[in-house]
Amino acid sequence: MKKFIALLCALVLVLCAIPALAEGREKPEDKKVITTDDVIGAETVFKKYDNKFYDAASTQPGTVVRLDYTTTAYGAEQPGWVNVYLPYGYDENGTERYNVIYFLHGTNETQDSFIGDEKAKNALDNMIEVGVTAPFIMVFPTYYYDYETRSIDMEAFSTKEMRNDIMPAVESAYRTYAETADEAGFIASRDHRAFSGFSRGCYACWHQFFHNLDVAKWYMPFSANISAADEMSLEMPVEEQIQMLKDALNAQADYKDNFFIYAACGGKRDMMYDVNAALISAMVADTDDFSYGLNPAENNLYYSISGEIHQTLMSRFYFYNAFDVVLK
Repeated sequence: MKKFIALLCALVLVLCAIPALAEGREKPEDKKVITTDDVIGAETVFKKYDNKFYDAASTQPGTVVRLDYTTTAYGAEQPGWVNVYLPYGYDENGTERYNVIYFLHGTNETQDSFIGDEKAKNALDNMIEVGVTAPFIMVFPTYYYDYETRSIDMEAFSTKEMRNDIMPAVESAYRTYAETADEAGFIASRDHRAFSGFSRGCYACWHQFFHNLDVAKWYMPFSANISAADEMSLEMPVEEQIQMLKDALNAQADYKDNFFIYAACGGKRDMMYDVNAALISAMVADTDDFSYGLNPAENNLYYSISGEIHQTLMSRFYFYNAFDVVLK
């Protein structure tokens, strides 16, 4: 009888637990919130997530696959490849469509550098699982057309390889909101596409903004200023950087009032902090082209400052903050 009662109690406990499990896990409280109002002349907020929760393995893991393509962006045809993150539940025979983010790595890194880190992959999985953001596809290209020599042609990468080769390869293979994987399809689905990058990848992200505003509404440049395509330097005066932004907006006038930039950087321990904050300060001050705030219906710029170091892996914290706005 005692064994029967014990088994009955155990069964009751299991049955009681089932509804809780079915409801899924809940988003934990943010561990630290940093508010700053004296760096760029406007308030910035950085929320650091619960590392123990988000960096641990998710119960709904996505998958990472390699996708090969060819490009003639630099002359003769050559092979290229990207990593593609597919969210949990992605069904190649399904009909659901997904937002897409193109993320560009830092100096001397590769397509594996961010998504190949377990913490980064787990963070994406967990953020989707607990509803920080809707499920998305994330693509990890490289802007090095010759990795051995670290050769870069940012203009060709932005205007040719990304538009003509990478995006068509990815969005014909996976279900983004582009109904056709061509310029018309990309333009029609621009509200569901974002570019992001860290450090030198941030330079690359800014150059996507310069050339591809017609195919992407959202930009998440992390931890770098703007540089000319041929120099990748910290030395460009902020006035020249602002002029590059204004020239890009004027050249893409149809989309001048329909974009959103969510920038982020580390604090004093991040070597890009000073130049990055100077750029954002100038953008905040330029009220002709930029409006600072978190409402995409009224604003097109926001900034988050962490206390983190300059490391690509920190991008997982910045995505966590940016997803309050981007692709909502």
